[in-house]
Amino acid sequence: MSRVSDVVKAHWSRSTLRLWLGALLVFGAMLPETIVIPVVRKFVTAHWPGHEWLMHAFLAVNLLGAVVGGPLLAVRAERLGRRRVVAAVSAVLAGGFLLAVTLAPPWPLLLALRFVQGSVYIAAVSILMGTIRRQSQSAAAMGVVGCAVVLSILVGIPLGAVLSKTSPSLPLLVGGVSGVLTGLIALFVLPKTTDAQQSQVTFKSLVFDAPQLRGPTIVVALERFAVGAFIVPLQLYGHHVLGVPDSKVNGWFSAFLMIFALGTWPMARLGDKVDRWKLVAIGAALYALSYLVLGVTPVNLIVVVCSIAGLASAAIYGPSLGLAAMAVPDTARASAMAVLNAAGTLGMFLGSALAGGLSSLLLSLGYERGPAYVAVFVAAGAVQIISVFVALRRRGQAVAAVPAES
Repeated sequence: MSRVSDVVKAHWSRSTLRLWLGALLVFGAMLPETIVIPVVRKFVTAHWPGHEWLMHAFLAVNLLGAVVGGPLLAVRAERLGRRRVVAAVSAVLAGGFLLAVTLAPPWPLLLALRFVQGSVYIAAVSILMGTIRRQSQSAAAMGVVGCAVVLSILVGIPLGAVLSKTSPSLPLLVGGVSGVLTGLIALFVLPKTTDAQQSQVTFKSLVFDAPQLRGPTIVVALERFAVGAFIVPLQLYGHHVLGVPDSKVNGWFSAFLMIFALGTWPMARLGDKVDRWKLVAIGAALYALSYLVLGVTPVNLIVVVCSIAGLASAAIYGPSLGLAAMAVPDTARASAMAVLNAAGTLGMFLGSALAGGLSSLLLSLGYERGPAYVAVFVAAGAVQIISVFVALRRRGQAVAAVPAES
């Protein structure tokens, strides 16, 4: 009996080590993206003065590459049975392209580099996420991965801001090195069994023939839509309407991201015992309420609302990762993660576009800044009601994987 117990403990230790090592690789692959966010304005102004439009294009083209190219690369890697190599090479290329950006090439080449970088970065992250799920017997493992994704944002953004005080290019250099090192480590750390089986699933079959994947994809896209919609308006609302310093607004964001990151794994774990769609429905309802009341919340309580929104976001994201992983065959989980990540990226992009468009429209019509920004919060919250209905409609449904043959 003791011998059996020792074997179980040893296996559990190896599985746990692989899980956390995989999460660390996901963090390293994500860092080149998140560390750049706070330095875009400084970097573009320093190297391409007078090209303000390039600040928006710098991020938008990268997001477009992630949405378009990332899923295609991940699906191709699984169909070829070369997950380990493609993940490693993609991470190295993502870091290498970011290092190339620091050379300040002509802007057409800059945008081309950013597009390709977005494609390979999302492919690397997605394949790593799918690999971790294949090595674990519990869908709750995706919660650890989700935690790594959010922590990369929580760490990357302030780290980029600090490094940019030395040089606008320094965050890009650090991010590029992180991507290259992550890829090299992944090549030697990921087990060769990662490439043991080829997938027969195509991108078309994932999109049109995997009904169980649509639900998680929709709710994650809408959750990220709200994040994209409130990032800039909350900063402007705090500065122009409430008159609070930037440090206080940054504290609100930190509270949101910290609770989001720390709550993702417990929520994914809870999904092993409670209907995941029930968790998503509750999370989406609470998420909607957080945004709807944000504009009437006293200043000293906004941090509480942001914390609740972070927990609600975790209740959506953690279970959705597990649902997406279980909705496809074992050989297609990286592809499912790529679709989910691309949907989240697209949602954030559209949310940011809505925030800019709606607030600009209302300001041009003569509305004060306060009502204009609050309208964005209300729109972000109202959209989450769609997620509530999606979750309630699917509550209690058994998860059936997409057929292995496309």
